[in-house]
Amino acid sequence: MISRLNLRNFDDDGTAPTGNPDVTADEEIAARIAKAHKQGHIEGYLTGADAGRAEMAKTMEKAQTEMVETLSQELARLAVAAEQRHEALVAQVVGFTLQTCEIIFPEIIERMSAERVRKTATKSLKMAIGSSRIRVRLSPATLAEIGPELRMQAVRHQCDHALELQADPDLHVGDARMEWDHGSLDYGFQKICDRLLAELRDTHKRAIDAQKDKDGHGQA
Repeated sequence: MISRLNLRNFDDDGTAPTGNPDVTADEEIAARIAKAHKQGHIEGYLTGADAGRAEMAKTMEKAQTEMVETLSQELARLAVAAEQRHEALVAQVVGFTLQTCEIIFPEIIERMSAERVRKTATKSLKMAIGSSRIRVRLSPATLAEIGPELRMQAVRHQCDHALELQADPDLHVGDARMEWDHGSLDYGFQKICDRLLAELRDTHKRAIDAQKDKDGHGQA
């Protein structure tokens, strides 16, 4: 029969801690295992957190990209709609202006022609001072209305000897044709109004044609 062998340290003076060395080794191993397990758990958590953040970043980036694309499409749609509304508004405004001018221009021509040609002829008469001949042709009605004033102006500027006033039945009320030594004038208030109406008609036609082209072929 083999008995248990107890070893004794004869150098031990009794101050060293006593205990079972096997138990101490087991506790140390258990502590290291626990520490390793805890460290592994932390590292796993951190690795999982990094992966989660990376996935979240990808998700957010994708969402932002989709949002930018959606916003761009919406802005493009709004731009097209705004352009169409602008074209429609231009057509409406020009159309209203054209209708108004077609109604009031004849009245404006009738009321203002004589006054406009009087001012224009008076200014031109001043520019013709010193000429040997100043020939002024007006419609019979316009000559009867402003002829006396033009003669007085010629006397005032001492060019009445050169002034020649003539009635021209081919001219409209508000027209004036003047010739002097170094210049000339061909003025017609009605022609100015007619030119404005022509520009309005052309602008309105182009606006209407643009709308028809949009409706016929879809959005540009």
